[in-house]
Amino acid sequence: MSLIAKNTARVASAAAFVLLAGCADMYQQNTPVVQYNPPSPSLATMPVADVNWFRVDFATNSAQLDAAARGAVNSAADRLQGNSALVATVVGKADHVGSDAANMRLSRQRAQAVRDALIQTGRVDAKRVETRWTGERSKDEPVLMETADARARVVDIAVH
Repeated sequence: MSLIAKNTARVASAAAFVLLAGCADMYQQNTPVVQYNPPSPSLATMPVADVNWFRVDFATNSAQLDAAARGAVNSAADRLQGNSALVATVVGKADHVGSDAANMRLSRQRAQAVRDALIQTGRVDAKRVETRWTGERSKDEPVLMETADARARVVDIAVH
């Protein structure tokens, strides 16, 4: 291979690397950062008898509600409809697979999907639903490794 061909190949390789790096940087700049938004600490200190919990499960990397999820949402809506003084705190979560940023976005999407479903029942006013998300972070569960734990792919609904 001639000296000119070798130099051309090196320049082409360097240009391709710079182009790919620029594309990756542009993608990261256009991806909105979702901040950690945990529930109020006061929720954890409420007496157990004052909080009704409902659990909405999700498939891996999904924020779509299935029939069982809609059943949990309807049960929470029934509880809220029975007492206008009650409010719901919706807390989206994710398992440890994927990046922290991706899991934060996914947990927010899950929480918003459940919030929207509660409101769409027609039995819950939007002002009575607080939406929170924690991504893969939880004070209750230690992070040991990246695991696809179905128990973490949830939205918990606290009616209080």
